[in-house]
Amino acid sequence: MQPSTSITVRDDVYYYNADSELTSRAGNIELDTELTLLINLTTVLYTPELKIFGAQYGAGIVVPISHTKLDTNINSLRVEDDVTDLGDITFVPAMFFWNRGNFHFSLGEYIVTPTGQYDINKNINPSLNYWSFDTNFSATYLNLETGQDYSFNLGYIYNTENEETNYQTGEEVHLDYMFNQFLSDTFAIGVHGFYIKQITGDSGEGAVLGGFKGRAAGVGPAVLWMPTIKGQMISIIAKWLNEYKAENRLEGDHIFLSAAMSF
Repeated sequence: MQPSTSITVRDDVYYYNADSELTSRAGNIELDTELTLLINLTTVLYTPELKIFGAQYGAGIVVPISHTKLDTNINSLRVEDDVTDLGDITFVPAMFFWNRGNFHFSLGEYIVTPTGQYDINKNINPSLNYWSFDTNFSATYLNLETGQDYSFNLGYIYNTENEETNYQTGEEVHLDYMFNQFLSDTFAIGVHGFYIKQITGDSGEGAVLGGFKGRAAGVGPAVLWMPTIKGQMISIIAKWLNEYKAENRLEGDHIFLSAAMSF
């Protein structure tokens, strides 16, 4: 949807717990892996009074602080480790928003930069140590009279090579969707989900398992609450997505708690 004000601030607390019998990460083969992530993502989106091709222009930044815990077998050695630090910052140099009645569209480019700490000799790192370019198109149908709120977001990710490991993750496509029904002006329930698939194989000298194309899907319930506090409306979203049919990836549960407001 098109922002109605110039600055939107959003905070996401994201928890992920997953496991896998076999996975490849940073060029290492890992067996019997359990991974836990706790990430706080702070997003700031700025929308000046500027229109391009009839669309509202916006730009933003996403700053992650992450805690990662890993329990796995690497080269027949059992490894347990954890780290808390700044992750890879995402820049959004351009987003474009269009409105057509009950329909809302956006197109944006997300650039994930290797700004976090990375040490090839460590078991886990807060950074992926490579650039990623994620192009996203989204569409929303919002009917205020019936309370229907349906959205999808289609994205394409190009990953560059991690020069420390000579490993390049293949290109990926992802689909995120949500179906919400407002039960009042400020409260909605819904079903959210995602699907991600790697469309080209991993490559480079570190790709010891070959192409190792991954895919996964997840779905689960969500609630949305929009209270007004001291004259300021806040959007609060909580959702749980359970992964299924994961292939060459970890499989687990995603839990999100998000809050956003505009100024």
